[in-house]
Amino acid sequence: MPDPIQSAVELLNDALERDGDAVTQLINLRADCNERLASHPTIQVQKHGEVHRIGVLGLINGALGGGPSGDIGAKGKIDPKTGKFLRIKRFVDLRTERLDVLA
Repeated sequence: MPDPIQSAVELLNDALERDGDAVTQLINLRADCNERLASHPTIQVQKHGEVHRIGVLGLINGALGGGPSGDIGAKGKIDPKTGKFLRIKRFVDLRTERLDVLA
C-alpha cells in the first residue's frame, strides 16, 4: 500500500509543476475559523492576533492525521511583510525533511 503522505507530496508537487501560481495562491488562502475547529487535534490552525485562521495545507495535514506540526510542508520564497509565499518551490515530507527556515 502506498504511503499516503508521500503520495500527497507527489500530487502537490505535480500540481505545483503544472500551475505554480494557482497552487501558491491556494496555499496562501486563509479563512477565519472558530475555537472549536482551532482545537482539533490534527488540523493545523494559526492564531493571528485574536483570530484563528485555517489554510488548505493545515486541512490536508489534518486529514492525513499527522502530528501537531503536520507531515507536509512547503518550501519557497516568502514575503517578509505578509508571511505569504511569493512562490512555492516544492512540497516536502516533514517526517524526513524538517523545515527550520522557509526560504
